[in-house]
Amino acid sequence: MANTVWKVDPETKDLVFDEKGDLVTIEEDEASAQGVRLTLEAWKEDFELVPGHGTDYGRIFGDSFDEDTMDEVLREAIFQEPRVSSVEELNVLVSDERRIEASFTGCLDNGTKISMEVTTDGE
Repeated sequence: MANTVWKVDPETKDLVFDEKGDLVTIEEDEASAQGVRLTLEAWKEDFELVPGHGTDYGRIFGDSFDEDTMDEVLREAIFQEPRVSSVEELNVLVSDERRIEASFTGCLDNGTKISMEVTTDGE
């Protein structure tokens, strides 16, 4: 069964429609990469229908912040996408109390490499 999802514009966070007004879908590797990006952009428990979806940024921005916790939290979020088989590189910059810039390179279960940069600003 193909992994097919609606395409979400990375800038506007809106669903994408084609010139006929139909929702655009993406499949397989592109869908998995989008899934990782959306998970890293979402704060855990912000989506009431699926409270486990997202990244537990509260653990990162809490009183007991440390780099090991940050790495663990981001890896847990990335591996919410079931097709991710490995995280090869993970770089994180905390630029202030509520902003993280993360980049990662990983591998899907079919050997395809994915990489992206994500910024969250606590909103």
